[in-house]
Amino acid sequence: MLKYINTLLIFIFIGLVASTFYLITNKNDLVSTTWVCDQRKSGFINKSFTQYSHISESMILTFSSKSSFLINEFIQVKEGNDEAKLMELYYDGDYIQTRDHLTLNFNRVQIQKKHDNEILNQAYKDYEGYSILYRYKRIGKRLYFYTDSKNEAFDMVCYTDK
Repeated sequence: MLKYINTLLIFIFIGLVASTFYLITNKNDLVSTTWVCDQRKSGFINKSFTQYSHISESMILTFSSKSSFLINEFIQVKEGNDEAKLMELYYDGDYIQTRDHLTLNFNRVQIQKKHDNEILNQAYKDYEGYSILYRYKRIGKRLYFYTDSKNEAFDMVCYTDK
């Protein structure tokens, strides 16, 4: 009888360990959250972009479910001393979240307000069908995104008021 009780306790212990591991590795802490992300890019080396002094991007990133995200992006493109020209984009896609990794798959990109420069419009449209693998860390009201490739073009910090 004692042998059966010990066997049962071992199975219960293994089940608890497996459940705890699953809960730790299967994060859903981004579901139904909205984040504001800002980036400023300057010092371009690509010949198509050297005419711009900087590009400022503000994004509203929403994780609408366990697997879907939406981004509304507002872009200001500054060329020399000229007034900034505005662009507006909408992205939707799906994501995979595991431990400290987050893969964003951009399924659709819609340019709501185009720039005069078609090369710039195409650069943003090219995100359609593209995936980015991030490492991320959520600390309070901040969400840090960075890539293993050390490509700073994709690194960003986002904020929430909740």
